[in-house]
Amino acid sequence: MSISGKIVLLSSLAAASLVTGVKVLRLLEPAELFIFDHLVRSTADRPPDERITIVGITEADVQQYGWPLEDAVMADLLAKIQVHQPRVVGLDLYRSSFRPPGSDALIEQLAAENLIAIYNVGSAPGGQGEVPAPPTVEAERVGFNDIPTDTDGIIRRNLMFVQGPDGGYYSFALRVALAYGDSPPLSLTYDYDHLFAGDTAIRVLSGNEGGYHGVDSSGYQILLRYRGRYSPARELSISQVLSGQFDPDWLTDNVVLVGTIAASLKDRFYTPFSFNQDDDLTMAGVVIHGHMVSQLLDVLEGEPALYQFMPLWLEVIWLWGWCLTAASLATALKRPSLLPISGAFLFIALAGLGWVGVANLIWVPLAEPVTGVVVTLITVLGYKLFYRSTHDPLTGLPNRESFINRVQQALKQSTKEADAAPVIVAFLGIDRFKVINESLGHQAGDMVLQMIAQRLKQHRPNDSQVARVGGDEFALLLKGVDANAAGALMDTLQDNLSAPLMLGTQKLPSTISLGVAITQPGFQHKPADLLRDAHTAMYRAKALGQSRFEVFAAGMLTEAVNRLQLESDLISALDNQEFLLYYQPIINLRTGMIAGFEALVRWHQKDRGFVLPSAFIPAAEETGLIMALGQWIFREACCQLRRWHDMFPQYQHLTMSINLSNRQFSQPDLVAHIQAALQDTKVRGNCIRLEITESMVMGDVDAAIDLMLKLKALDLRLAIDDFGTGYSSLSYLHRFPMDTLKVDKSFVGRLEKSHEDQAIIHTILTLGQQLGMDVVAEGVETAAQVAMLQREHCDYGQGYFFAKPLPSDEALALLQNHQPSQIHHLC
Repeated sequence: MSISGKIVLLSSLAAASLVTGVKVLRLLEPAELFIFDHLVRSTADRPPDERITIVGITEADVQQYGWPLEDAVMADLLAKIQVHQPRVVGLDLYRSSFRPPGSDALIEQLAAENLIAIYNVGSAPGGQGEVPAPPTVEAERVGFNDIPTDTDGIIRRNLMFVQGPDGGYYSFALRVALAYGDSPPLSLTYDYDHLFAGDTAIRVLSGNEGGYHGVDSSGYQILLRYRGRYSPARELSISQVLSGQFDPDWLTDNVVLVGTIAASLKDRFYTPFSFNQDDDLTMAGVVIHGHMVSQLLDVLEGEPALYQFMPLWLEVIWLWGWCLTAASLATALKRPSLLPISGAFLFIALAGLGWVGVANLIWVPLAEPVTGVVVTLITVLGYKLFYRSTHDPLTGLPNRESFINRVQQALKQSTKEADAAPVIVAFLGIDRFKVINESLGHQAGDMVLQMIAQRLKQHRPNDSQVARVGGDEFALLLKGVDANAAGALMDTLQDNLSAPLMLGTQKLPSTISLGVAITQPGFQHKPADLLRDAHTAMYRAKALGQSRFEVFAAGMLTEAVNRLQLESDLISALDNQEFLLYYQPIINLRTGMIAGFEALVRWHQKDRGFVLPSAFIPAAEETGLIMALGQWIFREACCQLRRWHDMFPQYQHLTMSINLSNRQFSQPDLVAHIQAALQDTKVRGNCIRLEITESMVMGDVDAAIDLMLKLKALDLRLAIDDFGTGYSSLSYLHRFPMDTLKVDKSFVGRLEKSHEDQAIIHTILTLGQQLGMDVVAEGVETAAQVAMLQREHCDYGQGYFFAKPLPSDEALALLQNHQPSQIHHLC
């Protein structure tokens, strides 16, 4: 499994487990109930149930008839209701004792078979205790009023039935609903989690369903389905009934519930619609009983009216599924700024599913998955932040800081064991990686790094740890390996890493240089120092030819420190005017005349004296100082040539050869800088010869030709330096707008002893003549070499035989004292 897959799996499982534990502690229940109430309020209200009519005692009725109602008023009310033959009359009024006058008439009305009375089994509104039903009403026509409230004081459940020794106890709403059917009322049976009214099974609420966890589910309860935020039925006042001001059809064959609705009587309760628990949004007890009866009537008639809940196993999958989705989303996102937007989409999707569920009488827990999503997103984001702080985002390998920590642990472990194997750190660098980046682009470079990282993970020695510690640099920690075996492991690793890389359809060479640092007994090693030593050894391997490994030796560190000091001194050398130019003459081999000079940079450092170009030029290339240095060289050489032209009218033909570095050749504003220098110094372009090595132009040939044409447009002359030693391609040579070929001194130096080199020079001279180019032979040191070059019709010579590189004053003296006839005679 990939790292991303592990993150998704582990973070989702951890979040789901945590949320489940929080739910068990009932910490999510308030949030679940709050969300459920909002969803209930957001669904459309159902129309009033035409099977039910509520006769309510209003504030006006209290003012007119007083409170409590006299038996005569109550008897008259019931009589006028019964005249219209309702199926059931539910008397939601506590009447444990009579209030004459009119008691006999009330007793007669209470004897009606279709009348259901109520008794309170607990604390009634107003602080009353248990209130029994009217004593003349049989137990079969009495229902209890014990409505469970949740911890927030809101009524969401309907307690219908409680087991008892005499067949059990029926709620008021259940008695009314059962009496509504055919006579006699439906028989009621039950098992552990069902009530059976005739053939109708009513599944009851358990303590862990919906948003509940461990709620008191004693007795047989269902989740109450409210028809809406207002009354579930048509309403009449007592005054309307007693005065006959109503439609008789509202009572005939219906359920008639009689109770108080006046706010002053304080028979009011909070419901899911009491979102701010304002008294104006409470419901009267008789209204709540109306909702209960309406729901039970629908159930008994086979209509969908009961809430459904997820079984425990499905709820676990529901929670984990959302955690898994959130983890996958958070892991896939590359930009953390998109995480809040993605999280919002998940929450909107959850809310939509929850609303659809409640609208279809399915209570889908939402606080649980919402919490799971939040915990998952935070977990994945935290892990990604931690992972990014300890791992390289491109390759997935541990980064430098993480690797150093692992080396530290290995060093501590080795010090605890007397005969422990040494700790070995190997530093790996990809050879010529800059060429890949510069020629194929950084995207190709990234792909190469990923492929090398994959090979390292695949072929690293057992029990070793690998990390990416720099741009194209990797490190390897070996533990429990004998120092003598490390060399064989490095050889094997290099072989495995050196197979060509396939980049699309292009095959690239892959070679690795390695440096190895090994702890020594009796020395206190630090992780950073060990990594530094391996790094130093790797650079030594690169310097010695690449594609090899070197073991760190003490002298390497001294060399590296000196190199660093050299680079540091280079930075200030230009400001301190420590660079100067030397000039080596180029001689026309036909006439003996000085044809021009090559400008060669020298560095005179105040503490070191003269520093060899072979020492500081590569350092200037690596640090990027070569571009500023190259601009100074070009301008200074042009100024010197201008002075000589002004001093010696006979030397107007004198040219100046100036080398371009690799960095300069790829410099975007190179042409602009050269043009500005020519204009400022008033030097003719055809007096400047730019020397370019073959390797510089053989990378992107078309781009190189384009740049050379721009330089030729300034009337500059171009020369290929060290011809024959680089990546020559005769198929391209004729396309390059070159004026001069410079024969490398290695061929000239062997000219007297090697027939092969004579043949090579003959070929180069012939090639130059065929292409219309001048040829300059470098490194001429003997008269015999001059003679042989003349016989081959070489145009120009340069070397110690004529003169070594000279400071400007000595070059001036050479021009003043120059006698062409003498040089021609020597030639």
